[in-house]
Amino acid sequence: TCAELFARLLESEDLKFEKTIDKDGDSVISIAFNGKRTTIFFTGDDGAYLSLYTVFERVPEDKVADVIFACNQLNCQYKWVTFYVDKDNDIILHDDAILTVENAAREAFELLIRMVKISDDIKPTIMRIIYA
Repeated sequence: TCAELFARLLESEDLKFEKTIDKDGDSVISIAFNGKRTTIFFTGDDGAYLSLYTVFERVPEDKVADVIFACNQLNCQYKWVTFYVDKDNDIILHDDAILTVENAAREAFELLIRMVKISDDIKPTIMRIIYA
């Protein structure tokens, strides 16, 4: 499946990750970069539907509106990742893709790296809003 191919690529890169099966039978891989955990779901036939979620930062109640506004601006700026504040007041970075068995490992890895780079890019903006 696509998850297995991706896990093998992570192993070949000597990256530490956790692999599980969720209650729906989908493969889930969790990996941390720069103190942020990204959870990657592989669903559908051969795990071809990919969803990546990074919990970026918790937002204090009094800053939620400002962060939602910033997320809207970031959604206009970045096409590979969407940004939102969830019900727990966490900033979430999210990406979806459809994979094939032929491209699964490299495509999933590329999307993960893009998400990590984007999270590094946006960090000063988000931190300034939250802690200003």
